[in-house]
Amino acid sequence: MFKTLTQLPNGKLRIAIASLLTLNAVLYALLDSLVAATDAFAWLALLFSFELETAGLPSSIQEKSLHKFRNALLIIIVLVTLAYLVMGDPLNFANSILWIGLIGLLEMEVRAPTTVENHSKLYWLASVLVFTGLISMVALSFWLGAVLDGFNNML
Repeated sequence: MFKTLTQLPNGKLRIAIASLLTLNAVLYALLDSLVAATDAFAWLALLFSFELETAGLPSSIQEKSLHKFRNALLIIIVLVTLAYLVMGDPLNFANSILWIGLIGLLEMEVRAPTTVENHSKLYWLASVLVFTGLISMVALSFWLGAVLDGFNNML
């Protein structure tokens, strides 16, 4: 049965985060480049696809369709990440790589729990490295004066 965000655990927190991420994407669309706006909206759509899956898919949406949509978003995210590299934007490139790494870790935990369990120390180390990197990106963004990126990285 499909549940709304408020019916899920931490529903109000989920709505707050979704609202902030939506504001973040709109700010990028208004104040930054097309690449940055595409990046923000792709990650927002990816988050909503995970929320749909968590909430129990409505009968009108098939799981296979959701996975195709998610794969298309991941392709967009990888292309945007490469665009940051080509544009000479190492801060956003590194941030994107870290977030892609986090998605990989989360997907592995859900889709290959036995592998995670068999390699728990390596999985733990990879998680620590990714989260340390993401936290460092927040501080680095603000230190470099990239306020919008700092706000984005905090989310």
